[in-house]
Amino acid sequence: MKRIFGPIINGTNREARVKPSNDMPGIPQETIDRVLDSTNIVELIGSFVALKKIGQNFQGLCPFHDDKTPSLSVSPEKKIFRCFGCGASGNAITFLRRHKNLPFPEAVRFLADKVRIPMDTEEDKKRELLLFCLAKAQEEFAAQLRSLTYRSAVNYLTERGINQASQDEFALGYAGSVKDFIATLKKSGIKKEVPFSVGLLKEKEQWVTCPFMGRIIFPISDQRGATVGFGGRAIDRSSQAKYINSPDSLIFNKRRVLFGLKQLRIPNDTVFVVEGYFDVLTLHQAGFKSAVGLLGTELSAEQTRILESLARNAILIFDGDPGGKAALLRSLKVQRQNLTVKAVVLPEGDPDEIVREGRTAEFEALIEMAKPLREAAIEIISHRKGKENIEHLTEEVTRLGTEIPDALEVSLFAQEAAEALNLPAWVLQEKIRGRREKKERIVERKRQLERFLVNELLINPTLIPTEKLESIKDLFDEGEEKKTLLTRILKHA
Repeated sequence: MKRIFGPIINGTNREARVKPSNDMPGIPQETIDRVLDSTNIVELIGSFVALKKIGQNFQGLCPFHDDKTPSLSVSPEKKIFRCFGCGASGNAITFLRRHKNLPFPEAVRFLADKVRIPMDTEEDKKRELLLFCLAKAQEEFAAQLRSLTYRSAVNYLTERGINQASQDEFALGYAGSVKDFIATLKKSGIKKEVPFSVGLLKEKEQWVTCPFMGRIIFPISDQRGATVGFGGRAIDRSSQAKYINSPDSLIFNKRRVLFGLKQLRIPNDTVFVVEGYFDVLTLHQAGFKSAVGLLGTELSAEQTRILESLARNAILIFDGDPGGKAALLRSLKVQRQNLTVKAVVLPEGDPDEIVREGRTAEFEALIEMAKPLREAAIEIISHRKGKENIEHLTEEVTRLGTEIPDALEVSLFAQEAAEALNLPAWVLQEKIRGRREKKERIVERKRQLERFLVNELLINPTLIPTEKLESIKDLFDEGEEKKTLLTRILKHA
């Protein structure tokens, strides 16, 4: 049992194999072996890190820590990598999981696609059905918009300044007729339960409807270019929810994607991260092709991993309202390994409004003045001083400091925030240190409980009623292996 929770790799080719019997029972070992044997690990890692041949191996800067001298070694013969600085090691799957923050099956699937090896697991077959359904839905939504039957949708996009070329590039659509939508899905041979499972259809009283009805449709793609979900913008001002997204499913989680990935172009190794769909559309239309959107959420660890895999720099562009400033502050808690992050809070409005009003030069000037994330956050805190209760503001700053993952970053933040609030640095440092220690104790107790529970369930799968296992599995947020183990227990209970 110790091996399950310990490092997968110790340096040999044999040990670099990841056994599906413990990690992903749905993927046959022979498939994993074929993927690893067919993947050029030097080419894979070299697509993220500059490698130089030294003898029989390759070396480069490790992407998993602040590496000043090349400490990452890649062996094309053994098909493994190892960092002599931070100790990271493994095979192609291990590297991809860590670098792109992918679950085990996603990493295998990503590599299998690159080397054209079919997966053919039950989960993959289900994924393909869902992706096929979304592709057909996208076609139908686009067809309804192009039909000109729904003039209000066409007029709305015209009023927002979105030209036909942008509509085509982003495959925009409109959900106008649920009858035509269902007919298209039936004609494509898609079974009824499939669109329900991805939130395209739902039952409402005595009939079936589509939650996206009456909305402009924004297809959301993953890094491979496949449509995995939709965003919808109501054109009726009386609608309760201005924007909605697809619900979480086997193929979609809004924290794991960014809007505009498929259309993204990065000319200078810098990505612009904005808040809304129309911000992305308008910026692309104005020539800022390196813009992606957050789907209405705060920046997540998963999205940061995506950005790290795309570029070396990111500029977070937040609206000038209180919500935008709060989103900037929350971005401090996201771990950044190999991404230089700057931020700018617009003085008013959002990127869409500024560019549509012809103030492109002003927008460019604001981008040029973007500040390092911590500096931008301290500036917000400084401006709030004197306008808000100092005790409440200090409490909020303490919470922010508690959530920052890097210890050095926490120390610098505490010093600078204390100066902005005219407080002794030790006051904030002590408050943050106390909160962090308490948080760490709670996390460690939870980890101990997780390990104990997994071990007990492996010995006695019937310890907990089957109907309770699924909800227990959702409590595990640390360690993909443990989630997979509980899936096995659930499957065989």
